[in-house]
Amino acid sequence: MSQIPFNLRPKAQPSFSNFHIAPGNQAAVSMLRARERWTSPVLLLLGPSGSGKTHLGQAWQARYSGEFIDDAQLMEEAALFDAINRALAGQIAGLLLSSHIPPTEWGVTLPDLKSRLNAVPAITLTEHDEASLDPILRELFEQVGRTVGQDVVAYVLRQSERSVDVLRELVHELDIAAGSAKADLTKAFVAKYLRARSELDSLA
Repeated sequence: MSQIPFNLRPKAQPSFSNFHIAPGNQAAVSMLRARERWTSPVLLLLGPSGSGKTHLGQAWQARYSGEFIDDAQLMEEAALFDAINRALAGQIAGLLLSSHIPPTEWGVTLPDLKSRLNAVPAITLTEHDEASLDPILRELFEQVGRTVGQDVVAYVLRQSERSVDVLRELVHELDIAAGSAKADLTKAFVAKYLRARSELDSLA
């Protein structure tokens, strides 16, 4: 393999329709798709890295034209307080915050902001387990016209982050690489590709 091909496919815009539903996110997705059911104009989306917070937040923002603040724990406190107040006053069409840690761990110093955050309802995403990612990964391969064996699926899941977006990008890369090499997507091909990519990353 002489080079790592670039993935030049246009990236699909995040939407509810292209988000993969699993037991660990079903309740959260249902709540995000039903803004009218919110008990507050502000909602907090909690979940580990790779669980889909950014995808869902952008999908929600596109549908409802509200404000979405990803990694809200990193936002300047006065600006975050102002955003929450604007949502509570009805000046924006709702506010969705996301974080991988609860507000009690944000190190908030403004008492009024701390009080506001304590009152914000939260919904939680859990990390995808291997059982839920297995059919998702198979579907991602099928979407690019590839049928792969169980050994390929198991190997990719062991080597990749448990993030659907990361897996989607990897599947597209593998599809392009296999097409360039006129090769089948076997475990050996995938292993060789990932080793080459790792070596390239180490030189960057």
